[in-house]
Amino acid sequence: MTSNSGKPMAENELSVTDFTRSFLQFRMDLNITQPRTVSQPPPFTLNNSRFPLECCCRVTRGAGTDASSIDYVLGAACQAEQVYVQENIWHDPPAEMCLVASNEEFLVLKSWDRNNRGVMLSPPTLGEQPERQAGRCADAFTNLRIDIRKIPGRLLQTTAEIVDAVLQNVPLVSQTEYTDADGSRVLLEYPVKVVNASEREVFYQVDTGPVLVPDADAFDGTHPISVLRRAYVAHNNLDCTELLLNVPTSVGHGMSVNHYSRVLKVKAV
Repeated sequence: MTSNSGKPMAENELSVTDFTRSFLQFRMDLNITQPRTVSQPPPFTLNNSRFPLECCCRVTRGAGTDASSIDYVLGAACQAEQVYVQENIWHDPPAEMCLVASNEEFLVLKSWDRNNRGVMLSPPTLGEQPERQAGRCADAFTNLRIDIRKIPGRLLQTTAEIVDAVLQNVPLVSQTEYTDADGSRVLLEYPVKVVNASEREVFYQVDTGPVLVPDADAFDGTHPISVLRRAYVAHNNLDCTELLLNVPTSVGHGMSVNHYSRVLKVKAV
């Protein structure tokens, strides 16, 4: 775990993401690109949408000279909205929306009061809007930009150092690295928004999120980005991290909702 110092980098420091100044932004110019992810016809001709970053995720497959990595980011969630209208801004039925992206692909995640809500895309000829819609950025947006700012950080190497940083309200960034079941290596970087600490028992426990986690069960057969799910992350030592994945979760009567309900335990690399 690192503390965000905001000062020039010293020899024993490292570079971390400044999540307060890092953003995912897409541009929609209807004179150039027709939308493929909306459920209401836009009343504008041009809009730029900006999302602060929740997490950076690097997935590396292969080893040595055969290794290849893809960097993904998770934008902050929002509620589905009609932009540039005088009233009735919120969609009916309401939905939570968030955007995951790499330089090449996007993944739109939408959650209604239940899954399989039957909300149609606009135009309706595109069919129903899925809870998970993956595709190429060039097909859905006029432009998509990932702007990650770096800042010097100080590595916290002991529990006591972490506890002290928490009590001093120093901004914290955490990195979690593990090997997935398919052999790929996953590196997560995320701001520590919620954390517990005790100077008496000398412990800390991170409980924060959302972050991005690969899940092979989510693969749509075409887009590598489709394997990603949101998750919350908890850890209180450097050896093991527990993730709580957002997955379709049964609520009875043949219905399901998207909820943080599947636990995944990973060993640190």
